[in-house]
Amino acid sequence: MAGMHGSYAANMALVEADYIINLGSRFDDRVVSNPAKFAKNAVVAHIDIDAAELGKIVKTDIPILSDLRAALSRLLQLNKVKTDFNDWIKTVTKNKEKAPFTYEPQNHDIRPQETIKLIGEYTQGDAIIVTDVGQHQMWVAQYYPYKNARQLITSGGMGTMGFGIPAAIGAKLAQPNKNVIVFVGDGGFQMTNQELALLNGYGIAIKVVLINNHSLGMVRQWQESFYEERRSQSVFDVEPNFQLLAEAYGIKHVKLDNPKTLADDLKIITEDEPMLIEVLISKSEHVLPMIPAGLHNDEMIVFILLMRMRR
Repeated sequence: MAGMHGSYAANMALVEADYIINLGSRFDDRVVSNPAKFAKNAVVAHIDIDAAELGKIVKTDIPILSDLRAALSRLLQLNKVKTDFNDWIKTVTKNKEKAPFTYEPQNHDIRPQETIKLIGEYTQGDAIIVTDVGQHQMWVAQYYPYKNARQLITSGGMGTMGFGIPAAIGAKLAQPNKNVIVFVGDGGFQMTNQELALLNGYGIAIKVVLINNHSLGMVRQWQESFYEERRSQSVFDVEPNFQLLAEAYGIKHVKLDNPKTLADDLKIITEDEPMLIEVLISKSEHVLPMIPAGLHNDEMIVFILLMRMRR
């Protein structure tokens, strides 16, 4: 994953590439950061079905107005030259090893990254994963071990809070034999938590994993990092009792707050019934890596020490 919270290796690949082919993406700011600085040394080809997207954000050297299926079929016919990518693969692999996604386990607080990795282990990377919007959305993209294509359902750069549970319901109805897990934050969850009634009424066995940091975590992270820790309207002093809320809708509720028992507690994720799994995490969690607004893809905050130095 490249972009604001993408991997060091993916972002450096964009910086160091000499040729970039964009297949239907819109070059939004969460990926390219500063368009004026993006891929200055690369030839950029952009294939899109919408003419308005071609060259709109990033200067495009080769704009191609086409449906992807037709364009890729034609490209496969044209590309008969075998290219040696061994050096490039070594460069990308070296960057992966240099700065992988990482975190430190703690004894006093559950780490959201650990939660997602454990869920990945128990589901063998094969569950349909849905996210709402916020920090959890980034952690899920970074740490769940996806086994198949088209396994992650998210609103992406649209940032639609409240998207998660309705989308997960649709996924479960479309794939009733799959384990469907939706990750939500305590902010976005309160926009569509009434859909728990639908889970109970129709027996839709999705697992809602509520990553609860008692705040709008992504907003709070920006305020702490770039606005002198002025946490305006981002920390919740009062929240519903989510256990009582789940019980009101007839949904099983499990609260997890002990990192020492987390591995055993999360085994419930494989059960075939609707449930709300509330995971309490620290308010101080930040999503890293991070590219501050306006900087280049190689100007990433990779470690927490660098984050503190920028304050």
